[in-house]
Amino acid sequence: MQRILSHNELGDVLVKFKPNARRFIARWRTGHVDLTAPAMATEADAIAALDRLAPRLLACRRCGVVRFHDGQEIRLDGLVITILRQDFQRDSIFVSQREPGYATVSAGASFDFGDDSTTQLISKALKTIARKNASRILLPRARELAALYGCRPSGWQISSGSRILGQCNGAGIIKLSYMNIFLTSELRDYIICHELAHLSELNHSPRFHQVCDSYLGGREKELIAKLKSFEWPLLRK
Repeated sequence: MQRILSHNELGDVLVKFKPNARRFIARWRTGHVDLTAPAMATEADAIAALDRLAPRLLACRRCGVVRFHDGQEIRLDGLVITILRQDFQRDSIFVSQREPGYATVSAGASFDFGDDSTTQLISKALKTIARKNASRILLPRARELAALYGCRPSGWQISSGSRILGQCNGAGIIKLSYMNIFLTSELRDYIICHELAHLSELNHSPRFHQVCDSYLGGREKELIAKLKSFEWPLLRK
């Protein structure tokens, strides 16, 4: 069952009452909050939970706001993406790339850069560019690090997931998400080394962390913290 509740700080909130939910969980979606609630909870319980969760949610939104603007350059390691306003297709957003290291997102004049829906559409366009460039940018470095540490994965693949940044299966195939394009070079290396360590330790045991940390020159904990606080230049979902 779903219901929309109005909260004085968070605005309209989509509340999903689920039988298997044991507690209240709130997350930002594009422009609004979704609240998962236990099936037996009342509307009053949901409002009380939102009151309790509002400070954290508002703090997250202030830290994680993504906004684009005309002339903006997103400079990534191996790729520069420019966002431009265009007038000849007012209701269209499209991407172009004439040379390997440079791409453009062109937004029609009818789009409001301050609107959440425009942010979502430009983020989608940026993902299209990232997918096109992921193999060219990510795999040479991945192979370089594998050779450096004497690792022999069975193969490399680029995955389409936006949340899981890396995977290593039992066959020794390592998948790297195209979203790694948007990370700094040191965080990309962390993701790659994390998966290389899984070639010898498939779990997250102390031995796994020893191997991963050795690949990273003793910086595993530091890089984990940096990844957790990383501000993505687009909406991941």
